[in-house]
Amino acid sequence: MSIFRRENVSASPAAAGGPSDPGQKRHITRVAPGTRLLGEVTGATEVLIDGEIEGEVRVDATVTVGAEGAVTGAVSAPVIRVAGRVVGNLLASDRVEVSPSGSVEGDIAAPRIVIAEGAFFKGRVEMTGEKVREARRPRGAAEPEPKPAAEPGKP
Repeated sequence: MSIFRRENVSASPAAAGGPSDPGQKRHITRVAPGTRLLGEVTGATEVLIDGEIEGEVRVDATVTVGAEGAVTGAVSAPVIRVAGRVVGNLLASDRVEVSPSGSVEGDIAAPRIVIAEGAFFKGRVEMTGEKVREARRPRGAAEPEPKPAAEPGKP
């Protein structure tokens, strides 16, 4: 019996948010319902969590916590989608999405964050990344020049 099942899924790119070439297949590692993992999960493939993970999840692809899924620990990935429960901090290089059925108890840091109406969230939000800095600067404005350090004894 296998804990993980790696599937080659051929899905619509628009619906799945996957590769732009329709002939290309996505690789997904799935933690099935009823499965409980203790420890660190790392890798480069998309992870779908329908079971439970107690420990850190750190991958270089999308992490989806399904409606029946639960994670107790930090989650770090380019894109994090939460429809289940996460107790731990979320760090995404692109975006975090919490759906109406989602529950997050922890801090969220990402350039783009979506918390749907009806979702539960307890923690802090930090908008981070280059995209946010550019959005705050007026269009056409140059980066502000750093001020020179004052000489000792002069204001």
